Amino acid sequence: MHFANNVPQALGPPNHPTAPLPPPPRRLFRRILIYTSLSLTSLTLGIYLATTNPLFQTIPSLFLNRSFPAASPAHLPPTERAQKINELMTSHPLSESLRSDPEWTESRPYSQMPEIMRSHSLTANTLLGDTKIPVAPLIFTKGKGEELIAISYLGSDLCGHVGIVHGGMLATMLDEGLARCCFAALPGKVGVTARLEVDFRKAARSEGFVVLKARTVGVEGRKAWVVGRVEVLPMSDREEKGKGGGQSPWDERGEVLVEAKGLYVEPKWAKVRLHPSADLGRRDCEIF
Repeated sequence: MHFANNVPQALGPPNHPTAPLPPPPRRLFRRILIYTSLSLTSLTLGIYLATTNPLFQTIPSLFLNRSFPAASPAHLPPTERAQKINELMTSHPLSESLRSDPEWTESRPYSQMPEIMRSHSLTANTLLGDTKIPVAPLIFTKGKGEELIAISYLGSDLCGHVGIVHGGMLATMLDEGLARCCFAALPGKVGVTARLEVDFRKAARSEGFVVLKARTVGVEGRKAWVVGRVEVLPMSDREEKGKGGGQSPWDERGEVLVEAKGLYVEPKWAKVRLHPSADLGRRDCEIF
């Protein structure tokens, strides 16, 4: 009997795969050269962007920590006219009344903003000037995002019609003021405008003082609802204004120029911006 032809092919000798041959030396050298060139190019481009582009210089400070290079105070009056305006602003009875009340905290916006960011800012740079906003607003805040009072002087170069402050300027002031009012009430202490409704009541004349009053009326998670208004700041009977008899400045209605209400939302990147140890893989740290 012949069994050789009946042996299953699977029982035959195993097929051992042969190991791949190493690449020729020339091909290996070419790969090393390409990878090295790409790495050096990327490193050079990264160094260039980090040292010349303001955006790339700002990103580490925004997302890794809150410390910035020392900034020169934005509220220091540069001219004699601005100094006079600043004196009237700081010595007004309303300012003195709020300054003496321990529930209120006095501050100036933009004083800690680094120059690299300030130079590109609408409110901290473009709108400031001797004939625009000569002095940064004087701001008083109450509690953890409860109320805000901001005193400003509006110059002649902020007009739509001659002598009348542009409505867009007043809307910008309210957007800034209402947002700043509620920041402390939000978990990450920062928010962006989701909705802003503005009602204009009277024409605002230029070359005069105004006071912005804002109050946070609701907070829910990352959302805050704020109302506010801009009034003429009386300067004739200064001794009688600002005393209030213990009444909140919000409850004292003067000559109202414009009113607004807004919704502000804390963005998802706020936790990354404020907390360097945040887990970048978590959904609540996503930018969108």
